[in-house]
Amino acid sequence: MRRVILAFFLMCVPVVVLAQASGPTASLDRTTIGAGETVTLNIEGADDADPSPDLAPLMQDFVVLGTSTSHNLSIINGRREAHTVLGVALRPRREGRLTIPSLVIGGQRTQPLSVEVSASADTGAVPAEKSVVLEGKADPAQVYVGQQIDYTLRLYFAVNLADGQLGDPSAEGAEVRRVGQDANFQTVRGGRRFNVVERHYAIFPQRAGALSIQPPAFQGTAVDPTDANAFFGAGSPVNAVAEPSSIQVRARPTAAASGAWIPARELKLALDGVPPDGKARVGQPLTLTMRLDATGMPFEALPALSLPTLDGADVYPDKAVTGGGVSGPWITGHRQQGFAVVPTRPGTLHIPETTLHWWNVVTDKAEVATLPARDIEVAPASGAAVAAAGTTPVAQTVRPDASSAAGSTVVEAGLPWRWLFFGALALWLVTVGIWVILRRRGGVIAAARPAEATAPATREGPAREVFLKSVDADEPAAIERNLLIWARAVQPSIRSLGALSTALAPGSQPVAIAGLQRARFAGGTLDRSALRTAFAKGFVWKSVGGAGDTPGLPPLYPR
Repeated sequence: MRRVILAFFLMCVPVVVLAQASGPTASLDRTTIGAGETVTLNIEGADDADPSPDLAPLMQDFVVLGTSTSHNLSIINGRREAHTVLGVALRPRREGRLTIPSLVIGGQRTQPLSVEVSASADTGAVPAEKSVVLEGKADPAQVYVGQQIDYTLRLYFAVNLADGQLGDPSAEGAEVRRVGQDANFQTVRGGRRFNVVERHYAIFPQRAGALSIQPPAFQGTAVDPTDANAFFGAGSPVNAVAEPSSIQVRARPTAAASGAWIPARELKLALDGVPPDGKARVGQPLTLTMRLDATGMPFEALPALSLPTLDGADVYPDKAVTGGGVSGPWITGHRQQGFAVVPTRPGTLHIPETTLHWWNVVTDKAEVATLPARDIEVAPASGAAVAAAGTTPVAQTVRPDASSAAGSTVVEAGLPWRWLFFGALALWLVTVGIWVILRRRGGVIAAARPAEATAPATREGPAREVFLKSVDADEPAAIERNLLIWARAVQPSIRSLGALSTALAPGSQPVAIAGLQRARFAGGTLDRSALRTAFAKGFVWKSVGGAGDTPGLPPLYPR
């Protein structure tokens, strides 16, 4: 009977698959347990590693109940990754903080881990007729609107289960999410040993007031391994249901700052990408990345990130990157926003202080996450005209006129600015006259010129150089961002690669853009040589109103 229960328990040992690292990785399914309960140690390594490490170092503080092995194969972007996960069921020999020592597997060592073993978890006797018990617990019992509630559901069973169904809890006026994987262990209740399946849920109340959490019900079939009919589907139905939980939900406190409401257990705000030497150059973009990480908040509830208005620079935000995870029973949210900052003039570029107000639900106090102000020294654009050192500019010689009582001055040297002014005015009038005549004749001059003729060369040149360097070294996302920065220096109305491809003349450049998008979003191979060749000589824009254009629709009333 014990062997069958142990076999069922080992079949339920959770497998935690982590990102492949350089060596074996160890993890625990729980870090806090009660005396008499079990914990599962998961060791993940390469598929060719030795799956049978020496478990003798564990014997001092734990009883090894058994092991199980699983193999995982994944193929990502054509790359094959194989993992082997060894699960070890452990029961602590004593209470206190115990250390799981480093183990050797495949010639490499795992990192040591610790687990907290509290006093006996035997919280009371279970009726003799109860072989299956379901319990639900909510923590904390009082929360704010939008704050996470950790709802723990535990199924205790002292029989062999052939099958079973366990649903999810429900709560009207709240969002319910399942957190992580099920944990499987053993414990003692009322002098009886039970197998336990533990499941966590994150519940986010959406309005203030009383919140009632309705637990699910469990229905299954218990079998007796000594009964020959058990193998033919015979068994006894078993069921269990937990008691409802009541939570008091408080409204947003008046002490909270206006703006986004962020009730979290922990929050971190960071800004990366500032040059270590604090220097930049006009026209060359800086890539700044702002990151926001919160514990106890989903990423959907985190506010959008933005930089303050920068005097002396253009800011182009990238597409936000969001994601979520778990930290124990708590939801974690992550938001990342990239910015391409292009200095437009030399001098000091000041990035003001950035603050984010949030509410710490652990201390029940308002807190502020702050990014300090930063200054960046911006040098002129490469190739800009600079006065030669040691030369003295030619100044105009001015003397007082003795015949003038008002002390007026007469310019003796300098440019004949009056003649230049009248000449420029005459040329402008001639230009306007020609334009009016051609306009009446149906001619269009401005539209026939290439669009790049209107771009300031001082901003297009550095952006073009940055893009061409990026083609050889950066990822497709960075190449796309630098290409858009270059294009917007020429045509500010362009906002996306699709708009840029439409504005370009048919040929190699739209084809190169399509290849860049395939490499970024479809996992294809980027032809860097073709991309560089297509844009080496600048943009080739579509001509408007040319002779080869397709004529419009015929007149509605032809002559």
